[in-house]
Amino acid sequence: MPGKRARRHFSQLREFERGLIIGMKTAVWSTRRVAVQLDRSECVVRNCWEQWTREGTHARKTGYGATRNTTRREDRRIERQSHVDPTVTRSTIRADVGVAIVPQTISRHLGEANLKSKRPFHALPLTPEHRQLRLQ
Repeated sequence: MPGKRARRHFSQLREFERGLIIGMKTAVWSTRRVAVQLDRSECVVRNCWEQWTREGTHARKTGYGATRNTTRREDRRIERQSHVDPTVTRSTIRADVGVAIVPQTISRHLGEANLKSKRPFHALPLTPEHRQLRLQ
């Protein structure tokens, strides 16, 4: 199946495969031979070997992106505030938590917790019976 082979090239290397690449390249195997043996592209093998020679490790890199401004405890306090009072504003939550963060950060944290904003009703919605009575 040629489609399955093409998709395999784009999957992440497992830790075991990374170790095999390092071992084979240390045993002076060619990049092409290693790639054929593991059913991977030569580029993947070359990149793994270059990382090993450059950094001395074959572990995947983690931790990309901006650092978080709040701790886990502060995140839980933000969530708790919205659970206690669903109509509380972002500025009130920020004052209660006591952290210098922008309101967008609070909205993002609530979105990550799968909490939506709730606003109080200005008026109760009319039921079909109320509409009928109102028309009469």
